[in-house]
Amino acid sequence: MSCPTQRPNKSFQPTATASTAPQSPRKLPRPVFIGGFLLGVLTCYGIYTYKATVLGEGVDPSTSDVSCRYNATAGTFDRDVDFTERWTGIIKLRQELVQQARGHVLEAAVGTGRNSAFYDFDRVKSLTLLDQSKEMVEVAKAKWQETNPDDGPCRFFTQSALDPLPALLDSEDRGYDTIIATMSLCSTPMPQLFLRNLATGLAPSIQTASTNSTDADKILLPRILLLEHGRSHYSWLNKLLDVTAPSHAVEHGCWWNRDIGQIARESGLKILDIRRKHFGTTWRLELELPDEAQGSGRQQWLADTREKIVQSKADLEQKQSEIGKQMKEQDEVRRRDADLEKWRREQREKMKKGGN
Repeated sequence: MSCPTQRPNKSFQPTATASTAPQSPRKLPRPVFIGGFLLGVLTCYGIYTYKATVLGEGVDPSTSDVSCRYNATAGTFDRDVDFTERWTGIIKLRQELVQQARGHVLEAAVGTGRNSAFYDFDRVKSLTLLDQSKEMVEVAKAKWQETNPDDGPCRFFTQSALDPLPALLDSEDRGYDTIIATMSLCSTPMPQLFLRNLATGLAPSIQTASTNSTDADKILLPRILLLEHGRSHYSWLNKLLDVTAPSHAVEHGCWWNRDIGQIARESGLKILDIRRKHFGTTWRLELELPDEAQGSGRQQWLADTREKIVQSKADLEQKQSEIGKQMKEQDEVRRRDADLEKWRREQREKMKKGGN
């Protein structure tokens, strides 16, 4: 039995609006969107957790100097981080920080020179840039020469910021007016002493005669200006940072779960200001010499600081040597196990062939 033919409904006449009007794009239902977002977050968390257990196995933040990773990434570093820094506003924060620099300026852990374009040489008398990665310094130097053909009042040094800092060229043994470091505390094995050693390069504070000093007057006093990343305000985010930190350090040379505020307090320097953004993971700090490093106590404080750094370096080298020996022993055990397993397989193959 055939289906009856449906007669057209003459009373229905499609209008131009019904047939030709542009249709608004359909939106995903809210539960679907939220579910997809959560699935993406959980997937990323799972990947990072897996990498943390594989790549970061046995990595100890107290003994591991992972800064050498920057030698391999110097050529692509700017391209790798530029989009993220622009999107999150880090570049703007860099500019705001660097434009506070005055007088003789030292920038430690300069990397590829991501801050160099922001210095105001109407206020900066000289600029000294240093980093322990030779490859990073070469990129920074090439970038500087491209934008400043006459070189300008700028010097480059390849050295660790834990070593004695370069002296000023002038005859005055007074130190630097501003010392800047950005995204630096994550890659040194001794962040507290890193800050303390930077402070040895500061000029002694000179109190202003006016009792009504403004903020502009205060910034002229010697300062360490920092822009760093580390722990958050929120425990759930800190847990994620902790889990992923070892693998991130192995790949990128950065321990991104450090408590920057605690590091600053343990350095013994005077904390003038701390501001935080991005759930508390981006830190901006202003530090200065402690009271005991001023006046007649300055030389003793400098000597004590240098002694602590030398001793800590020796202790670190000893720990790293012991870890190196342990790793060699573990490698030897794994090699013997692999040789034994290979011999067993060969014996099984011989037995099979003999049986046939």
